[in-house]
Amino acid sequence: MDKTTDRYLIEACIKKDLASWASLVKKYSGLVYISIENRLKKYGFDISSHDIEDIKQDIFTDIWKNKKLSNITNRDDISYWVAVLAGNAAMEYFRSKDVRQSQKNISFYSKMGEKPLSDITASEGINQKDELDRAETESRVDDLIETLPKKEKIVIRLHVMYNKKYHEIADIMGVPKGTVSNYIRRAREKLKIALKDF
Repeated sequence: MDKTTDRYLIEACIKKDLASWASLVKKYSGLVYISIENRLKKYGFDISSHDIEDIKQDIFTDIWKNKKLSNITNRDDISYWVAVLAGNAAMEYFRSKDVRQSQKNISFYSKMGEKPLSDITASEGINQKDELDRAETESRVDDLIETLPKKEKIVIRLHVMYNKKYHEIADIMGVPKGTVSNYIRRAREKLKIALKDF
């Protein structure tokens, strides 16, 4: 069995194999970091790299100590599970610290203001000067992103919201660069089709 697959690593970690645990942590460390940062920035929290590292450490400690890997039924790919767990842990961290900051909603569409929408979807037929107002378009784009398959959603967010290059996303997700390219291409096509009337 390939010792780099999620299934192998999870089953070995459940048996308390420390080498496999180290491999799993290394594999998903980048995704956990980005997921924490993503969730907190989405709600307008100003987060330091030190805080993110603290939260990341807490997450991996919690997974190991509380044997959370044992509860995973689909062990072939846990990237989405890891991303959700990290995002939720980030919010819980700030609640436990009783952090109170002014919050603002930062949407996917707002972030795309740094890039023309046509750059994201690779279509000249879409532009931000439609008769539709910004609020409606913003809501539509955010809703569409949420309907993408989990991997495409993670990859497109890393690419657009955090300006990650293909090879960086590949490292974070633990997949080949070509796979990242395919995810982004498919996501763009879906957005282009869904937004053609916008």
